[in-house]
Amino acid sequence: MSEFPHKTEYNRLMKSHIKPIRIELPTGLDVGPVNCYLFTEPEPILVDCGVGTTESWEALLAALAQYSLTPADLRRVVITHPHIDHSGQAAKIAALSDCQVWIADLGYEWLVDPKKMFGLRADYYRDHFLREAGIPKELSEMVQAYYVYVGSDTTPVPADSVQTFKVGDWLEMGGANWQVLHMPGHARHQTCFYQPESQQFLAADMLLHKTPTPIVERPLPNQPRQPSLPILMESLSRCEALEIDTVYPGHGEPFQNHRELIQKQCQRIHRRKGETFALIQQGHHTAYDLMNQMYAHHPPAFRFAGLWMLIGYLDLLLAEGKIGVETVDGVWRYSVNK
Repeated sequence: MSEFPHKTEYNRLMKSHIKPIRIELPTGLDVGPVNCYLFTEPEPILVDCGVGTTESWEALLAALAQYSLTPADLRRVVITHPHIDHSGQAAKIAALSDCQVWIADLGYEWLVDPKKMFGLRADYYRDHFLREAGIPKELSEMVQAYYVYVGSDTTPVPADSVQTFKVGDWLEMGGANWQVLHMPGHARHQTCFYQPESQQFLAADMLLHKTPTPIVERPLPNQPRQPSLPILMESLSRCEALEIDTVYPGHGEPFQNHRELIQKQCQRIHRRKGETFALIQQGHHTAYDLMNQMYAHHPPAFRFAGLWMLIGYLDLLLAEGKIGVETVDGVWRYSVNK
């Protein structure tokens, strides 16, 4: 008899030992609670860490205590992407422990200098994106002020506490090797972690019960704006090709049948894209006008949350050649191609 178990039994054993422990933390944000994932062996590692609020911190302390741990016991904090609900407590944990905060090199600057990076996003939104989308000045100023506030309120992680990794690297967590996968669309610098033997997938905000928002990013120097929703759909396609047993999302309960979820989300995206096209045919030509039509069932104050998704539908239609866009008086104006 072989001293090694049959491959099927090996895979079963792997699945039973690698499962990360889900910790749900409050955010106080519209996205609702955020998930962190804890590995206790062979060393305590936390994947993502919640927003930098007292409520979130106390919830993290209570969750760690269930496993006889404190933040000082953590050896690593691995960040999937530097949005404040996923990385907001990284600096505090680093200050209270000897742990290193690990993040892909793509997101390094957002951790060590959030004031600068959020400020650059605010400037881009003010000077380009919101103006070109036709957003009124008062609303644009509110959005800009929000990003300036977030940048100033987010504590930077000292550079000597940060360890970077690259896309394609392998990270050891929970006694297994996890592959670093770049999954942009929701965020340019988002990474997910895939464990091929157990087919576990730490999905961050890539695979969620509700389609993640394709955030409009500031273009890199001397480059055009990258279309976030088409990029997100490319990432969804790559996820669909993976053999995944269980998805551990950044928000909500872990789930299986990832392909079914992806297919449903893509179907909805194409349906809403078609509705956007119909509205342009009906004579609605600016992003702001289209936003108010697409989300008319929401009070005006809440319609802005749909802007990023709407821009995504427009980017898809542009890529398919169904519509064109020209800039008139500094505002994008969309029309149906004949």
